Amino acid sequence: MQKLFVLAAVVLFVPLALGVTPRFTGPELINDNGTPIDVGYYGAPTMYDWNQDSTKDLILGQYDSGKIRLYLNQGPDTAPAFNGYTFFQSGGVDVTLPYG
Repeated sequence: MQKLFVLAAVVLFVPLALGVTPRFTGPELINDNGTPIDVGYYGAPTMYDWNQDSTKDLILGQYDSGKIRLYLNQGPDTAPAFNGYTFFQSGGVDVTLPYG
């Protein structure tokens, strides 16, 4: 833990000591066929190569329903492209996790 603190201090304070102002950018919206993906609040995204095609797909939990969306990546990892989603299912029924 102490090493992590020292590393964070170096990363944050050395640029300031050298007169370099850190620049932080805001979050980046991820689009699904040109429309920003929105699952309400407290989305829980992760990237994983679900279909083993060597590109990472987007797996996204929904806080208000407990369902899990799968967006298959149709572009490279450097510029992911999504076109619709499916819900995770088991036996033809949507999988839900505790939510709310």
